[in-house]
Amino acid sequence: MTARMHSAFPVLADALNALAGIEHSRGDSQSALTHLEEALSIRQILDDQGGSAAVLCNLGAVYLDLGSFNLALEYLLRADRVAEQAGPARAAMVAANLAKSYDALELPGEAHTQYTRALSFAQLADQPLGEMTVMINHADLLRRQGHFDEALTLLKSALALGGHHGGLAANAWHCLGQLQRDQGKLELALTHFDTALAMPEADIDLVLHVRCDASEVLLDLQRQEEARLLLDAALPDAKASRRMRVQARILALQARVQEQDGELSQALISLRQAHTAETEVLRAEAEQRTRELAARSELERDRQRLENEQARYAAERAAKEQLEREQAGRLLEFERLALYDALTGLPNRLLLSERARTALHEAAVRHTSVAVGVMDLNKFKAVNDTYGHHIGDLLLKEIAARLPPAVGVHDTVARTGGDEFVFLLQASRQEVVPLARQIIETFDEPFLLNDVELHMRPSLGFALYPDDASDLDTLLAQADEAMYRAKALGSTLEIGTSGGTLAPATLESALHGALAGGEFHLVYQPLEDPRGRWHSVEALLRWRSRTYGNVTPDQFMPLAERSGLSLPLGAWTLAAVCQALAQLPSLGAAINLSARQLADPELPALLQRTTAEFGVSPSRLSLEIREELVARAPERARTALNALHSTGVRLTLDDFGGGHAHFAGLQTLPIHAVKLDRSLVQGLDRGPSGMALLGAVAQLARALDLEVIAKGVETPAQRTQLSSLGVHRLQGFLVSPPLELPDLKTWASTALEAQPNRLRHAVEDATKI
Repeated sequence: MTARMHSAFPVLADALNALAGIEHSRGDSQSALTHLEEALSIRQILDDQGGSAAVLCNLGAVYLDLGSFNLALEYLLRADRVAEQAGPARAAMVAANLAKSYDALELPGEAHTQYTRALSFAQLADQPLGEMTVMINHADLLRRQGHFDEALTLLKSALALGGHHGGLAANAWHCLGQLQRDQGKLELALTHFDTALAMPEADIDLVLHVRCDASEVLLDLQRQEEARLLLDAALPDAKASRRMRVQARILALQARVQEQDGELSQALISLRQAHTAETEVLRAEAEQRTRELAARSELERDRQRLENEQARYAAERAAKEQLEREQAGRLLEFERLALYDALTGLPNRLLLSERARTALHEAAVRHTSVAVGVMDLNKFKAVNDTYGHHIGDLLLKEIAARLPPAVGVHDTVARTGGDEFVFLLQASRQEVVPLARQIIETFDEPFLLNDVELHMRPSLGFALYPDDASDLDTLLAQADEAMYRAKALGSTLEIGTSGGTLAPATLESALHGALAGGEFHLVYQPLEDPRGRWHSVEALLRWRSRTYGNVTPDQFMPLAERSGLSLPLGAWTLAAVCQALAQLPSLGAAINLSARQLADPELPALLQRTTAEFGVSPSRLSLEIREELVARAPERARTALNALHSTGVRLTLDDFGGGHAHFAGLQTLPIHAVKLDRSLVQGLDRGPSGMALLGAVAQLARALDLEVIAKGVETPAQRTQLSSLGVHRLQGFLVSPPLELPDLKTWASTALEAQPNRLRHAVEDATKI
């Protein structure tokens, strides 16, 4: 009652199930069925498969006891479909009851199958008593079908499993007695019946059936007095327990005893009493069936009422949920109107301010940075003027869709009006540039708007907390200033306040687009051999920016190295050099490696792929590594150089002797040549000390069988001095300035030994960058 009042439905279902068990044991099976049906409905509403299986099994068991085998089978089959979800113990019970139903319906094949399943589930659940019960019931079926040996095996197994449990053991001994009786072993059958009766926990039904079975055997053995004693003891118990069917059987057996003893009149009286008892049983069963039908009808009415109540409850719940959804939707709409831009759906200035307040507070506590960016669209007004405001609105919506994926999930992209967008990023100054680059890249693809194709570019400015300002208004003002500076310079991106010089972020932003825009090219500076001929060249990278003009390597290479661009630049340089060497079969070429390239484990594979692609022997390539990089991490550098050496390329230690001397490691490095530091060559002009120093370094290298190259050679005097010191590989403006590839191909086509001198005059005005 308490569970029903408080709508504690799982508890209510358990209570109804338990109450039904008590009612059925007391003989009030109709009330039990009513309560089980209600429990089943609750379990189904709760979608409790295991609980439903338990109730269905109990319903089947009740109908089985009542003799309604078809109904029992219906419920048990429903229980069987979900029983395994409730565990092997429940599945074993369902299968055992199914077997009893099939047995009652005279379907022995199906009954055998279910008993086998029940035994398997009971073993899986580790329930010895359950196994024993299944074995006994299965053995009884096998006995009645004449499979005596199989039945005997099962009964022996059952007794071995739990012979000390009196109730089940008594059942097993009873079945053994029936088995021996059916086989004609009457004395042995009596022994087993006596054993069953001696079990202290045997219930009254079993005791009555054993006495009857034992009496029949005694009568077959013509031992009427012993049979009479058993039956006289059984009849009062049968009457007291209201076991009318057994009472009828006892009376019929007493009549048989009396007939065998010649007491024919008394036998006739006993037979009439047996007939009366049997008639009473049939009348009671008919009344029971009538009550069952009435109860079934009442049960259907109750079920219909319950279904109606459930439908009403479900409709009320659906209406309530719909109302809650509508209210939540209205609240979301109010929030959207208050905090989000109506056109793009992005946060507006109010929500941006709130998130910025939280972000700045957390950054202050954690000592981290926050970046605020302002972006507007170049020539957006022209879009509205040319195509109309509806196209402008579509453009803003498309941009708003592209921007959020370009930043972090915890970052904010807001629209604060017109074509202005604001970014609130949890990023340091070093992290802003790659994030800004991702934002800018969202504009690379054209915008297709109602058959109008537009190419737009943004201008973007950033300011950082706490470096540039400590509050949102000042950060926005400085980011706005940086954005207008980017617009004025055409640089797309500017960071922080103007310092009067080109911001590294600006240069780096332009650097990212330079490679794709074809702004890089190579020039080649020849190296002279001892006979005065050009035998190789050094490839030098140059950047001619459309925005900033010629940018020197000392300006852009540190930015490329820091941002990771040195790797794609290096790959592009390698491919361009190999393409040039394919057209210049008489020359080799040197390429400078950066620290990132040297540390890149993919570089050896890239070398092999690229040289193979252009059909160039790796030995025509020389990779130059600054001595400083080797001295900084000798072991890591040695490992990297060994990997590069295995590809077949030549390795040169650049800037050798320039202050990062690595003389001790020269013996173990897999290098072919050293290129003297420019300061050593310039030191020749300082007299004997300079000559002595350069000579010592060159002698050391030659002693290790390394080729010695001097760079920065600019005067004939330096050429003479270097030659006297045994340095015959020369590079510098005295030999030749860096040449464009067409000039180098012109020289190669003449193939004349004196060509360097003549060509030197021809390219005297070549670019000296």
